[in-house]
Amino acid sequence: MQRRRQNQESLPVTNGPGAQYPSINSLGSSFSPSPKLDVIKLAIVSLVIILINAELLAYRVLVLQSVTTEAPTSEFSLESKSMTEHDSASVIVSRSKKYNINNNNPHFSQSYPRKVMKQIASFKRNEKIDKKQPATPTRAPSKKKTATYAPTTVRRLNRVQYFKHKELKNYNFWKTNYPDPVPPLPKDEDVNPSTGEELPPIIAYVTTLTKCAPSNMDYLDGAAVLLHSIRRNSYGWAPMQQQLKENQQREREQTTNHNLSNNFNPKSWPNYGGNGGRYRYRAYVILNPDASPKNEANKDNNSGDCAKILENMGYTVLHRPPLVPLYEIPPSNELAATNNTYYDELQKSGYVGEQRSIYGPLSRPHDERPDLLSYNMLNDGCCGYDELLKLHVYGMVEHGLAVHLDFDSLLLRPMDDLFDVMLGKTMMEDVKDQSHLPVAKGPHTKVPDFNKPIHAAFTRDYNSVKDPNPDAPVGIQGGFLVVKPSLEVLDRFKTILRRGEFLLDPRKGWGGKFGGFEGDMTFQGILPYYYEMVAPEGEHNEIELDRCIYNQMADNPRKSTHRFPRATPLDPEKMGFSDTTKCRDGREDCSDTDCQRVHPRDSVTAHFTFCHKPWDCSDGLPGTVAHETCSVLLREWYGVRRELEDWWLLKDPNFKRAKTWWDNIDDQRNLYWKAETVDQVYEHRSGSLNVSTYLGYCDSFGENGYRSLTHPDGWFEEQEKAVKKELKHQHKLENAINKPW
Repeated sequence: MQRRRQNQESLPVTNGPGAQYPSINSLGSSFSPSPKLDVIKLAIVSLVIILINAELLAYRVLVLQSVTTEAPTSEFSLESKSMTEHDSASVIVSRSKKYNINNNNPHFSQSYPRKVMKQIASFKRNEKIDKKQPATPTRAPSKKKTATYAPTTVRRLNRVQYFKHKELKNYNFWKTNYPDPVPPLPKDEDVNPSTGEELPPIIAYVTTLTKCAPSNMDYLDGAAVLLHSIRRNSYGWAPMQQQLKENQQREREQTTNHNLSNNFNPKSWPNYGGNGGRYRYRAYVILNPDASPKNEANKDNNSGDCAKILENMGYTVLHRPPLVPLYEIPPSNELAATNNTYYDELQKSGYVGEQRSIYGPLSRPHDERPDLLSYNMLNDGCCGYDELLKLHVYGMVEHGLAVHLDFDSLLLRPMDDLFDVMLGKTMMEDVKDQSHLPVAKGPHTKVPDFNKPIHAAFTRDYNSVKDPNPDAPVGIQGGFLVVKPSLEVLDRFKTILRRGEFLLDPRKGWGGKFGGFEGDMTFQGILPYYYEMVAPEGEHNEIELDRCIYNQMADNPRKSTHRFPRATPLDPEKMGFSDTTKCRDGREDCSDTDCQRVHPRDSVTAHFTFCHKPWDCSDGLPGTVAHETCSVLLREWYGVRRELEDWWLLKDPNFKRAKTWWDNIDDQRNLYWKAETVDQVYEHRSGSLNVSTYLGYCDSFGENGYRSLTHPDGWFEEQEKAVKKELKHQHKLENAINKPW
């Protein structure tokens, strides 16, 4: 400091206001004056000051938001009516801990209102009092000290508000729309005019579409292949070889130039099934408003295109609301203007957890928010709360039987034997012993009474069990379900949702017994809860099928050292994981359900979960025991796709096309009738990846290597007609404007 003062005293100073500072010119010739440098320094300092002030301002706003004790008044508010002062104060204290706010900080008392300090102190006092009070008699207190759900950050609060707002917004769709009725079915007493025989019953095959991503619609190829696998294993289908022979004969007689069938390779078609079946079919898709072409909100992002494509494939589209609204629907002022009575019914139907019991072992704990179950159900399992749309399969009462399948499923052969047993019919002379059905061998398997009709058939998902043991709850696999529809059963599921008796802390599930596995809050958990606890004893006769025969997934029955279920590795050291001796169903020996070793020729339906999706060009789990089974299943899926494309290339002499504005159209049906479309079909078969398995539909493993299914030319014919009509109308307007008066 002394040396610094001496240096300052030796420096010359300037006159005037700047006399107390040394002159820049006196610092020597090595430092030249630069006005630009001073401006840059000043700008940097000013910017730092602005950033600091902005940070302080944001911090003040954050703290002020956290001390708000009144819930927002918006109808889409995240705070429920039962929000207590304890909940608001917990937000304040968590804020104070996060930003190290305390009474000993002198700057805090100067910069922030006293309201913060008073409410924090009040909460701490109330917290001490609460600890002295005895536990509520309704349910034993949780072992955890903190509440199950405490939205202590603005980010989480906004997330809850966003999902709640989005869910309630979807209900506005029902202000102007009604659920679609099931189209009338042909009468069962109708007979085949050519043979005179009575036509068999019509089975409903149902799938669901909850959302549509127009940027990637490859999963719709799965819907097309699934529908064709149903078609080729149902009544009325002639083997493809027979159709090909008849088509070639017609082409020779007509001397037509469209000899596309000469390029067919029957060896590329499926190896199993395809000889028809004993039951007719009709395919449905249950639609969510998020994927509806009727929804005005989907017009900007084309989210309704998927439903249009499915309808053109042959699916019957049915709009359906959730069984019970996830949140309470607020009253609408527009109700009188819309005159839609169904929206009024939906509003009065209640919401999830509305009828939750106040007392008893299944009551909601005092430290749990009322909307916690709804919030968690939003993203539970694969599809969240929307997955419960699958339960509408029970509402297909127009059909004697209804089957629900996911898009990634495949029929390898007809399910006629199962249908015979469920309908109580014997439609073949050699099907007399109804106990021939493959029943599961798990610890939860209930032996059905084959002297009575079966009301439901399903498989269980032992792969989702976290801690396998004989007493562990097991969910029902969500991709396969066959039921006898019943509106009474559907109403019981609605009652289950209104009661909302799902224990979360700890997560014991529905009724305190069915939880702790994947999808336990929605479809996979609510089904076993109904059949094992809610349904009156003796009313239903359900059957758990062998999951290696029905809904074959090629899964490993044993637990792996990997954190997720994995197939048995051929070289454990190379793969980095191995099997344990613990069976996933809790038994000591589970070799009788080793589905990864069951060849697809012995299976009836397949489900591409472990083998991964065919439209992602799955590698088929190489290096594992399941590789052979997965490769055969993948080859079968691509074979069904090849047969579907060839079937679309064939001509149907019984079909007459309506007159259109295209010139190069003949009257007989072949859905690929444009030359450029046919070229694209064959070009998409030129992939180089393992042609014997992928049949030219893949260039490499992964979704980027997949060659998509070519859409038939007639799928968007109506849209093209509408475009032409609009262009013609505009042309008339232009002529009218240019016409001299």
